[in-house]
Order: sequence, then C-alpha cells, then structure tokens
Amino acid sequence: MHPSFKKLLILFGPSVLFLLLMIMLVYNKHSAQHEPTSLEIKMAQIRLGTSVKDADAIIGPPPDLTKESRGVIVNSTLMLDESNPKSAGYGPPQDYTLRTWKGEEVSVTVVFDLDEKSVCHWSWWNNQPPQSLYGPYRVFERIGLF
Repeated sequence: MHPSFKKLLILFGPSVLFLLLMIMLVYNKHSAQHEPTSLEIKMAQIRLGTSVKDADAIIGPPPDLTKESRGVIVNSTLMLDESNPKSAGYGPPQDYTLRTWKGEEVSVTVVFDLDEKSVCHWSWWNNQPPQSLYGPYRVFERIGLF
C-alpha cells in the first residue's frame, strides 16, 4: 500500500465506521415496529386442535366470513388451495372450513378440519403497514436517489 493511502485509511477509517454504526442505530430506532393488534393476540391464543366453539369464545364476535375450501395444510400458518400445483407435494387435498374475522388494521383466518378442530391460522394487513420516515428507501427517495 502507498504510505499516504495508509495514513488516510488510519485517519478516516474509524470515522467512517463510526458514521455507519450511527446510521444503523438511527435506522433501527426509527424503523416501524409492528405492535400486535388485539385480533392478532387473540389468534395467537388459538392452539392447533382448538374447537370452533373455543375459538369463537377466544376471539369474541362471530366471524365476518365463513367459507368451505379444499386444500392441503403445509404448516400451522400455510394452507395451499387444491388448484395450486404445489399442493400435490404435500398430500391429498381435504375439505376445510375457513373462518375470517376482519379488524380495522388486520384480518385473521382460522382453518378448521371436518372434526371442527383448528389446523392452521394466519393474519394479514387490510392496508399496507405503516412505514417509517427514516427507512433507507424513504431516505433515498427524499434525497432523490429513487
């Protein structure tokens, strides 16, 4: 290495690292933190094997939507419809009842088998989640890089 470059590296290297560390800390402090909604908390209390009656008691009001569906349960948070080509890799499709509750921010679906026991559940945002003003994309967007 050239001696003058080495001196510059020694002088400015720690400053650049410190600056990058501070940027990361500010980003983490101001990034959007998702606090679970009351509906998500109630859904989390529904364990696999919970009956329809018990699930209704946990969540409260009757579901906003109930529909019959045929598909394959992949894991406790994923169900593939029988029309999905990937579902064949997880076994034969079965009949399920999907019960959906809609909240202000988040909606929740709990899936029950023919024995009326919960086998799967998930939640999703009704609208896009709030985003931080200090996220990297937002900062770059404001300074005109995107």
